[in-house]
Amino acid sequence: MNIGSRLEAIGALVPQGSILADIGTDHAYLPVWLLQQGRIVRAIAGDIAEGPCLAAKNTVSMYGMKDRVEVRLGSGLQVLQQGEVNAIAIAGMGASTMIDILAADMAVAEEAATLILQPMAGAPSLRAWLTGYGWRLQDEELVVEGKHLYEIIVAVRGAADHYSRAQMELGPLLLAKGHPLLQQQFNKVLTGYKKLLQNMEKSEQAIASSKYAYLAQLVQEVEELANDTYNK
Repeated sequence: MNIGSRLEAIGALVPQGSILADIGTDHAYLPVWLLQQGRIVRAIAGDIAEGPCLAAKNTVSMYGMKDRVEVRLGSGLQVLQQGEVNAIAIAGMGASTMIDILAADMAVAEEAATLILQPMAGAPSLRAWLTGYGWRLQDEELVVEGKHLYEIIVAVRGAADHYSRAQMELGPLLLAKGHPLLQQQFNKVLTGYKKLLQNMEKSEQAIASSKYAYLAQLVQEVEELANDTYNK
């Protein structure tokens, strides 16, 4: 099965021998591929919509995994019982949706040893939420697929380190290991915020706002971090 570089990168961060919950599974490609690789023992594939669940069941049946992947229809972590899995993957959603899913069933999330999260947007807010609610960032990854640069965050329960705003924007563990795609990450973050500032500069009211001041300061901090990173 060819699942693409994004899902492969997510899969590579799932601990060996895990019992995995893939939330928002869509076609159940990730758990089936992980079973083919011998990386997980079994999986629960959950999705809120009936269509993706049917697609997931077809994938599971096609690859002869019906005894090792259970597809469940339901919202977020409500498809799970406490202690039923030791790794949870959530991919392809916005950070706010992921936070809502985790916060709604925190007891279930806490029982899993590892969270593997791939937000489509809002990774800094996801990092901030995780570290503010008893999770420690264990690993981070960047992967390119098509024209997109995706961030993957791995978190475990435990006391979090303190990170600056700029580190949270870029990914503190990506910075620590000098990830080869880090320059693209800097460019993506700075381009996005500078474009937002340019749009705000069309309005005097916006320029006078606390949001504008916050973003301008954040851009400065990220640029300083970039200089420190590449001029050592």
